[in-house]
Amino acid sequence: MKPTHIQEFSDGRRVTMGPDTLPRFLKTPLTVLDGGDRNHLILSRLVRQEWFDDLSEQERDESLSAFLQAGGSAEAMTLELRRKESDGSYRQYTLGRGEGSESGSTVEIKVGDHTYRVTPDEVFTAEDAGEVFVHYFRHGDVPAGLSLRELVR
Repeated sequence: MKPTHIQEFSDGRRVTMGPDTLPRFLKTPLTVLDGGDRNHLILSRLVRQEWFDDLSEQERDESLSAFLQAGGSAEAMTLELRRKESDGSYRQYTLGRGEGSESGSTVEIKVGDHTYRVTPDEVFTAEDAGEVFVHYFRHGDVPAGLSLRELVR
């Protein structure tokens, strides 16, 4: 069966996934993130169900322009969503639980050579992130109730 999604790993490997992919194949890679060499995982939905190499260059670019990304270690990671908005622009967000945080309180997440500062409610474990990845895979968006803090770059 032709794939619907593609996963990209820290080492540059890409794995395609079809509509019948089991949740464990979305969750397990998150459990080996270590913040060092294995520091991120990206899940993108293909613009149409097709082998990646059979998509046009424009379709490949569009497919990889929207994604859910985990960065950090299995114990503490940040999740980011990049999506195309109704006005046609792409925006990227850090996900949180919407619980709010102590004023000014931040946590450092190591992602390879970079360190990101996020609020405590924006820190996920592999188990928590796995549920978000499964939902994104099935529905093309993150679960209701998660907060989105827009990243301005």
